[in-house]
Amino acid sequence: DYPQSYLNKIASKLNNRPRKTLGYRSPAAMLNEMLR
Repeated sequence: DYPQSYLNKIASKLNNRPRKTLGYRSPAAMLNEMLR
């Protein structure tokens, strides 16, 4: 098992990494746009 803080750090890195399929925007940025 892994500590929650470690898992949160990995999730943050993945959600803030730019994606080619999203026009080089991050999943977090896209979610923020959709929720506005």
